[in-house]
Amino acid sequence: MKMIKTEKRVLLLTSVLVAIALNVHRLFVLLPGEARNIGLPWVFNAPELAYQTLFQFGFCIFFGYLNLAWLNWNGEKGNKHLVKNLLSNAVFFAVLLAIGSASQKLFFQNVTNVRLFRLGYFFRLVTSLGLIAILVKIVLLNRIQKRKEQENEQLKTAYFDAEIKNLKAQINPHFLFNALSSLSALVRENPQKAQDYITHLSKVFRYSLGNHQEQLIGLDKELELLDSNIQLLKMRFEEALQVHIDVPRTQGIRLPHMSLQPLLENAVKHNYVSKEIPLRIDIFQENGALLFRNTLNEAVYKEPSTGIGLLNLNERYNILMGHSIEIEKTEDHFTVKLPLIP
Repeated sequence: MKMIKTEKRVLLLTSVLVAIALNVHRLFVLLPGEARNIGLPWVFNAPELAYQTLFQFGFCIFFGYLNLAWLNWNGEKGNKHLVKNLLSNAVFFAVLLAIGSASQKLFFQNVTNVRLFRLGYFFRLVTSLGLIAILVKIVLLNRIQKRKEQENEQLKTAYFDAEIKNLKAQINPHFLFNALSSLSALVRENPQKAQDYITHLSKVFRYSLGNHQEQLIGLDKELELLDSNIQLLKMRFEEALQVHIDVPRTQGIRLPHMSLQPLLENAVKHNYVSKEIPLRIDIFQENGALLFRNTLNEAVYKEPSTGIGLLNLNERYNILMGHSIEIEKTEDHFTVKLPLIP
């Protein structure tokens, strides 16, 4: 498994500290008198101290890479794989112990007690191996934790994608139902306008289906889609529907696809619309939010609400934006605030 930069840096610093800590007592050789013999059963000099420290540093680096980069400690591979890794560590330990003790004895030729010399070497390398083993264990646990977090994030993303597809799948049938209801009324009143209505309706569906893979869409494109829907409604209501849009065409601002369409549908669906009492809709930005506000003149015999529109929109905002929409209702106006995040 490939080591990341942070792991390499931690291994390097740990190896330096271990090598220095297990050989620092050799600095007594620089002290005058009897103090220089503390912990020094044989003659010991600065070059030998440097050699021994560097060898122990290399020892720590080697076993760090052996266990973190070359051996796979994945517990799912079974006991045989575990035994193989342990044997590999044991073999390399024995080889490096023999190389280290033999080379130092050969180069400096100052060992008077071979047994004590070998025991000292064995103790230092075993201690080094134990400390590196602790480091390896910590790194492996950290890898496992990161892998679990990545898996959880992938599962979360997959769940959200499935949820979004399910929610978006509800939009088109909901919109089609309302569009056909409007078309039915328009056919009886003005067949020629009904033909124009069908033309605009096909444009809306072409736009909607052409962006079905996008979860978030630019505000400019969303306003273009809204304008197409407004044209459809104006064929039916004419001057009884007044829509005023005051939104700067800022690039980079996105929102869930088809966020404004259900708000427009609900405003028309639940209010009495006539030339005497026109339905006024204002769309504008305020304090980092897009406000959709319509006058409130609830129809006496309004269509029954399915509850799909606002609930669907709020769920999509929670999943994609991490924020909920806000709804305000007064005696005169109904306002929906949509958070905008660049």
